[in-house]
Amino acid sequence: MVKKKREKKVVGWKEQVALPDLKIKSVIAKIDTGANLATIDADDIKFVTRKDVKYVKFTVKKRNNTVRKTSAPLAGFKRIRSSNGDVERRPYIKTDILMDGITKNIELTLTDRGPMDYTMLIGRKALGRRWIVNPSISFMTKPNGNKK
Repeated sequence: MVKKKREKKVVGWKEQVALPDLKIKSVIAKIDTGANLATIDADDIKFVTRKDVKYVKFTVKKRNNTVRKTSAPLAGFKRIRSSNGDVERRPYIKTDILMDGITKNIELTLTDRGPMDYTMLIGRKALGRRWIVNPSISFMTKPNGNKK
């Protein structure tokens, strides 16, 4: 049986994405091929245990000053080197991202991105091989895949 090659989709340097597991319908994410993982602006990070499962509770801060309180099973901690060279130990979760009509399970680190311009950053590992980034465009699609 011959495998059919999946057509790669083009995304811009910033896109609207959804995080259905976290009940976030839309967030603006910067696509950053220089970064390895995905990260989101999280505040009030707290760790709890429910039925022998560790969870992380946090608040997602969007740039339009709205917040979403949410929680997810804690997948672990990652050592991340930020753009200024500092190394930080960040909690991460595994969650689905919906971008351009495609759902993909990603590792998402949680950190305070307060001074940054975008709520979320999507790196190479989260992009995988499904998308090609065109840095000269932005907002090509909606999370569900409909063209703008």
